[in-house]
This record gives sequence, structure tokens and C-alpha cells, in this order.
Amino acid sequence: MLVAVRFYIFIYFFLWSFWSIAQDSTQSIVVGKITLEGNKRTRPSIIFREIDIQEGDTIFKKNQNKILENIQNRLFNLNLFIAVEPKWIKKDSLVSDLHILFKERFYFFAAPIFELADRNFNEWWYDRNRDLTRTNYGMLLVLKNVRGRNESLEFNAQGGFIGRFKLSYKIPYLDKKQQYGLTLYFSYHQYKNLAFQTENNKLMFLRSENLLKERYNAEIRFRKRTGFYHFQHLDIRFMKNRIYDTIRALNPNYHLQNNPFQQFWMLGYEYIYDNRDFASYPLKGKRVFTRFEKHGIFKSDDLDLWILKAAYQYHKPLSSKFYSNFALGGRLLYHQGQPYSNASAMGYGNDLVRGFQLYVVDGQHYIMAKSTLKYQLVNIIKNVRFIPLKQFRTVPLAIYPKIYADTGYASDYVFAKERNPLANQMLWGTGIGVDFVSYYNSVFQIDVTYNKLNQFGLFFNFESSF
Repeated sequence: MLVAVRFYIFIYFFLWSFWSIAQDSTQSIVVGKITLEGNKRTRPSIIFREIDIQEGDTIFKKNQNKILENIQNRLFNLNLFIAVEPKWIKKDSLVSDLHILFKERFYFFAAPIFELADRNFNEWWYDRNRDLTRTNYGMLLVLKNVRGRNESLEFNAQGGFIGRFKLSYKIPYLDKKQQYGLTLYFSYHQYKNLAFQTENNKLMFLRSENLLKERYNAEIRFRKRTGFYHFQHLDIRFMKNRIYDTIRALNPNYHLQNNPFQQFWMLGYEYIYDNRDFASYPLKGKRVFTRFEKHGIFKSDDLDLWILKAAYQYHKPLSSKFYSNFALGGRLLYHQGQPYSNASAMGYGNDLVRGFQLYVVDGQHYIMAKSTLKYQLVNIIKNVRFIPLKQFRTVPLAIYPKIYADTGYASDYVFAKERNPLANQMLWGTGIGVDFVSYYNSVFQIDVTYNKLNQFGLFFNFESSF
């Protein structure tokens, strides 16, 4: 009896395996040749690094479109191409070739610099009375995709509100397996206009004909990329700041113990998991970010603090037209003395509660959450033939009306309460707006906000809020 049962079990699994193989042969394909077209400068090895299938692989037919989408997104996020168009070419019932057509970007930029020096456009527009002297001007030289390896060389020389000289060279891959990369960076800044204090959560500036501050910054950053979505960075930085007597008199705590100099080494490590579809304006996927910094490695350093930052973003399509975004992030900062030069918490970059674009909140620790619901009203791509440079003939445009709500909290036990009243309380802001996404991943946002202070605002932003 036992032998008969074993025999029937064997026959069952044999027939089931045979049926599964037969089914797979009708529901799967073999990847034939993978061909590239249009990558005149970019080396194939850089492209194949982003492709997770190889010639001869067997894949399910139901996954073909998903594979194309993932390949397209990863290649587009290299910022080397205006357009990436992968497609399957059926050879027979069992084999399909993969063909990818590229339109490469314009890789050499030599452009004048004319930019606002304030934290954001809204601060310049509302609080600085649209003062055109609060601008930086100079020359920017950028050479991207050096040697076709996605390396970049950047030179920046500017004057105006902030004088700056910057030189950086980024090598994404040093080894044949394309896992390890390196970035070298140096900058020098001169300040004749400087935010020396915060009053009522607003930056107070001093303008002078003489130097108020100098800054030197040299950095080496090592990168390791595992798979397609995992990134690790280890960076070593040397920072040297000098303030002059006027700033020392106005704010004795600008550096610790009213020291004219602040010199220290910094060691940082970060881990990033990023599988968003488009890094500049994501519609789906998630991003996890953690970073640790130790400012002051040696006893001779003038600063001793450590920072832990973390953030989580989640982007989900709700239908073919509706999308939701959610982000949660924060920071812990512990110190043996925190000078004003290292006081910034919320209010810089995307670390702000929408509705509080005109304020900064100094402090040590903070946490914030952001949520957005948006609708894809327009998503078109036009080819404009009369534009002389072919890299600019492809004109994409997407428009997303949206509603959103943010909240955040920053704690502060160092700086004066009357100067930083928005600290140590929960802040919130909500509103409606419209996002425009176009050339070279550029983003322009118009937001109408209402916040905890019962203030309405009309604000503009030139990058994604996440």
C-alpha cells in the first residue's frame, strides 16, 4: 500500500512538472540580441550596468513591459539622455530582441552664472524686496560624461553676493565590476554679505565693503553601488572658516568662544536605497536615506558634534492619473557646544514645512512629515524641428495640480527663545498648487499655502518638494 502511494505521488509530480514546463514554453520568451542606438558618446558598459537581463535569459511574457519600464527609468536617471526608448523586437515565437534608442544630452556647458543668493526665491521676493544686488554672477563650466563613462568635471568662478571658486571631478566607477566610485571636491568662498544672526525666525544680514567671512572646503568621497538601487558613501572633509571682527562683535557665538577661526575634520557615512522611477520628480517607488556625520575627529578640532539624519519617501500611483507622495524625515544632533554657524535645522532646501518658506527654525533635533495628492493633467512630448541644437528639440511637458499637507517639529535648547519662537512647537501647513515638469528634468512649482500662524502665502519653487 505504501509503495503504491509513493508511486502515485511520483507520477503526480512528474506530470505536474511536465505540464509546468509546457506552460512556461508558451508564457515565456528568450532574450535575443540586446542592441543600442544613439549612444554616440556613452560607452555601452555604462548602459549595460543599468540593465538587469542578459542575452539568453528566459523571462515571462507578462513581465516584458515591466522590464522595459525599469530599464528606461534607470537609464534616464543617469542624467545622460534626453530620451530613452527601449522596445522588444519579436524574432519568432520563442525569441525577442531588445533594442534601446537614445537621445543624448548636450554634455558641455559654458554658461554665465546669474542666480539668487538667498535660501529660496520666496525669501528674495518677499523679504528682500526683489533686490537684484543679492545675486551671484560669474562663469560655470561643466563637462559631463567625460570619456563616455558618466564622469563629470565642473568649474565654478563667481562674484557678487557670495564670491566662490569651486572645482570638482566625479568618477562613478573605478573598477571593472562598476561598484566603486570617487569624487574629489574643493571650494573657496568669500562673504561680504553674511547672515550673522536669526531674529524672530528670520535671517539677519550684514553687508560690507570688507570681507566678513572666508571658507575653505576640501573633500574626498568614496562610493559603493551594490546591485541597482543600493548606494553607500564614505566622505572625509576638511573645513576651515574665518570670520572678521565685525561679525564677532555682532554675534559672539557665531563660532564657539568668539573664536575668529573654526577648523575641523568631518567623517561621514551614508546609505541610500533608491528605486524611484524619476529622481527629479518621482511618481512611484521609494527612497530610504540614512547619514551619520562626526564633526571634529581630532582633539585640535574647533568643533565637536555628531549628526544622524534619516528620511523615507514613498511614491504610489493610485490610478492612471492620480498619484500620492509621502515623506518622513528627521535629524538628531548632539554636541559639545553648538555655534550659530552650525545652528540651521528646518527651513533650508526641502527640510521645511510648506507654508513656512519665509522662516528658518534653528535647533538640534527635528522631525517632519509631508504628504501630497496630485493629478496628471498634461503629459506630452513635442519635437520642435526649428531649434538648431538637436539636444533641445525634444520638449516634454507634464502638469500636475495637487493638494498637500505638512507637519514638523524642531527642538532647541541652545539659542534664545525670543529669536527662535517657532522652535519647540508643532508646525503645520497645507495648501494647493500646480507642478510643471519639463526640459532636463526641470521642475517649477506654484503653491498657495495656509499655515499654523493663520498666514496665507503664494510661493514658488524650482525643484521637487521631496
